Amino acid sequence: MHLIFIRHGDPDYKNDSVTQKGQREIELLSERVKSWNVAKVYSSPFGRAQVTAQEVCKGLNCNYEVLDWIREFNYDLKDLKTGKRRISWDWLPREYFKEKKHFDVYSWYKTKTMRTGNIEKYYNLVCSNFDKLLEDYDYTRIEKKLPVYNCFPHKTKEEALIDNHLMAEQKNIDETNLVFVCHLGVMFTILSHLTGISPVQLWQGFFVAPSSVTIVGTQERIPGEVDFRIQTMGDTSHLYSGKENVSSSGFFGHCLSF
Repeated sequence: MHLIFIRHGDPDYKNDSVTQKGQREIELLSERVKSWNVAKVYSSPFGRAQVTAQEVCKGLNCNYEVLDWIREFNYDLKDLKTGKRRISWDWLPREYFKEKKHFDVYSWYKTKTMRTGNIEKYYNLVCSNFDKLLEDYDYTRIEKKLPVYNCFPHKTKEEALIDNHLMAEQKNIDETNLVFVCHLGVMFTILSHLTGISPVQLWQGFFVAPSSVTIVGTQERIPGEVDFRIQTMGDTSHLYSGKENVSSSGFFGHCLSF
């Protein structure tokens, strides 16, 4: 199985849509996806994601389903220093690095600031709903705190005994490909759940540009048991081929385009 996360095109936040640049981005993206074999496309309910999903589905000749819980993870909290409200993933570097709980996938939401917005509740909402969706495809999480999933066995015990992790090509154990058109914040929230990495580390240390493609694949080293690994993060090759610059929206600096 492969999970393909697409960030919406360059955003027009005021109108909850995409900019003219964003429209060019997702048109190039639509051309890119035409060769993809996709079982289902899911979209955030936000306008900028749905506009992007429409272009993706135009290329795939399919429809998409809206999932309310993959909306942007923009739940706010109270800044205890200023008394003002702020988005849960908006941290300055000094604040992020000084709080050690931010690095623990099971403690990051227990800080005093995170508790002012009940962020644990929203994190669990996303994670539990994602697990329910995976169950529809016969993937069931073994334990809440263990990012390993039971699945219908695609490998035999004999195949698993072969040390094949260095082979150039491997058996495609499950050809199901799911596409999620959403946002940077919620995408990293889901990746946190699938990899056991604190979402604060992902929010703070990684960036994916608008219209970029992130691919997460399963590996079944034990028959009937898989874990998820990120194969590609934030790929924008469709923009390069279309001579369209990468948008820096969400990045506090300049993104190189080459």
